[in-house]
Amino acid sequence: MVKKNRTAAMAENTIKLRNIIIERPNLTQAELMEVVHIGSEASLYSLLSGLSNDREICQNGYFKVHNNGKPLSVDYIEEFLKQNPAPAKLNPKLAERLLYLYNGLHNAIPDGGLTFESIKRNYRVLYEKSGVDIPGDSALRRMIYRDMKELGPLGIGIERSDISKKYRLQDAYLPKLTSESAAAVYVSMLLYRNTLLDEATIGAKEQIEKAFFKGFPERSKLMKERVYVLGDTLANPHEFGNIIGKLIRAVGESFRIKVGYINNDGEESERVLEPLGLVCKRSVWYLIARKEGIEDIRTFRVDQILFLTVRDSEKFTYPQEFSLAEYIGCSWGVFKNDQIETVKLKFSPKVAMRVKNLHYHPSQKIAEECVDGSVILEFEVCGLVEMQSWIMQWGTEVEVLEPAFLRTEIKKTAQRIAEIYKSPGRRGRPKR
Repeated sequence: MVKKNRTAAMAENTIKLRNIIIERPNLTQAELMEVVHIGSEASLYSLLSGLSNDREICQNGYFKVHNNGKPLSVDYIEEFLKQNPAPAKLNPKLAERLLYLYNGLHNAIPDGGLTFESIKRNYRVLYEKSGVDIPGDSALRRMIYRDMKELGPLGIGIERSDISKKYRLQDAYLPKLTSESAAAVYVSMLLYRNTLLDEATIGAKEQIEKAFFKGFPERSKLMKERVYVLGDTLANPHEFGNIIGKLIRAVGESFRIKVGYINNDGEESERVLEPLGLVCKRSVWYLIARKEGIEDIRTFRVDQILFLTVRDSEKFTYPQEFSLAEYIGCSWGVFKNDQIETVKLKFSPKVAMRVKNLHYHPSQKIAEECVDGSVILEFEVCGLVEMQSWIMQWGTEVEVLEPAFLRTEIKKTAQRIAEIYKSPGRRGRPKR
């Protein structure tokens, strides 16, 4: 029993090591060893080596731990362990197995957990690394079930989803955020003010404010005052309530929805749809859906949905052959109403740096950097009607080189604009 408690304490200290690095990044190696009560470099490096794939504490090959004024690197640790090999050992100890199990489940949070077969594969990898024989399937299965129970007294709960049949960490054990990550997440939510996501993220913003700003209540107010986002927003965002939240749930669980919709001509209609996906393009959200029993797939602007009801009792079969990425494909926006064309645009030296630093389309590439500082970008796109309005936003800073018909259309539009401004218009300033 004593041996078991010591082993559990080792596993607990290893998890504590990870949490300390998250909560107090950039501690020195000596400080970290003192806090977690690790007696040797070899012991610390052995544990860190097992955490090298954890992005919360190790990024781009460097841990958030300093030694001699520099971040500890994975390469340095591996070289140290190579030169100072641990003595030959038998089967992986319980502490090692628990750490391996916890890390596997933690890394699988975005995937909803791990199947039992995946957990068994992870254990086999651990035994292979230890250089010992892998237990038989029945023995391995019993060992995993025992190890899962051992995590309970350490305060780590594991549950099995009735739907996916995957094993996962309980909600209370979702990954902790560093102060920098929490601040970045909170500020990113401020981007949603007066947009479709405003109402949907209010609860999350409030939870972060309660936790992250607990000791600094003024920080939330200062961030709202000192971080300001400019862009297109809705005139009355609260009218849309939690439409986007309902859509996300319906898309994720394949529920049919009933919507009221108003098109660009102001015509209102009601329809039952099978939602296949959501696309956000240049801050505008679109619903990709089809009518019940009809294969024709349509695109709807979410901000033109008047009301929405999720039909929880009506699940539809998601078409296995459908791919949202392939459906959007080479479209400049979200509509596919013409063939794919090679488009070449020449941007002036004034905006060349800006367009080189931003990626406007997956097919974008720099065709030429000119001597005068201008740059020619090349795209393989369809949906050129949507692209025309984007090109016009650049005014005289861009010239369409190809295709010829697009160049002609932009020229005609420019001429029509010039015609409007030929008349003198209203003279003088309006009276106040």
